[in-house]
Amino acid sequence: MRKRMSKSDRREQLLLVAEDIVKNQGTDALTLITLAEQAGVSKPVTYEHFTHREGLFVALYQRYDHQVIQAIQQSMLTASSLDLAAQAVATAYLHCAFNYGQQYEAIVAALQGYIGYSDLKFRIRNYFVDAYSTIFTPFLIGSTPHIQMKLIAIYGATDEIAMAAVQNNMDHEIAIELMKKMILAILNSD
Repeated sequence: MRKRMSKSDRREQLLLVAEDIVKNQGTDALTLITLAEQAGVSKPVTYEHFTHREGLFVALYQRYDHQVIQAIQQSMLTASSLDLAAQAVATAYLHCAFNYGQQYEAIVAALQGYIGYSDLKFRIRNYFVDAYSTIFTPFLIGSTPHIQMKLIAIYGATDEIAMAAVQNNMDHEIAIELMKKMILAILNSD
């Protein structure tokens, strides 16, 4: 007799299958019905976890965002300087971009088509700016003028560098070093 999956394990399984569908077939192919079929579960199981397609897209984009921040936080356990913090952010952000960037962008674009998500890019930006504030503030000495605007600039630049690096199949180490230098230049500017 097969052991039944816990609710959290089942959700994880469904999200992995959903990621695979988006990666291989695109967001148009991802519905709760196709997810159920490809995951080998009944339709009510997918509806119980995500309620509707929009909920599935939300779970997917949040999963990617959390993965980036968790990877950064894990790296920060040994980061003892602003330089190492910038390295941690660049490495984690680019790692996630190289692994999931195209799926992530497709999911965000699909979700923006739903009512209530036209400001999704701003929500994502604010999520990262809040995380960057927590990450970088301990290493900044004294009052840093316009820190909020600098963190917004860092988010925008890291996102654009990551997308360009993925699209141009840029060497990972070069992209990381470029992003790290850009972060430090912004934070150290007057």
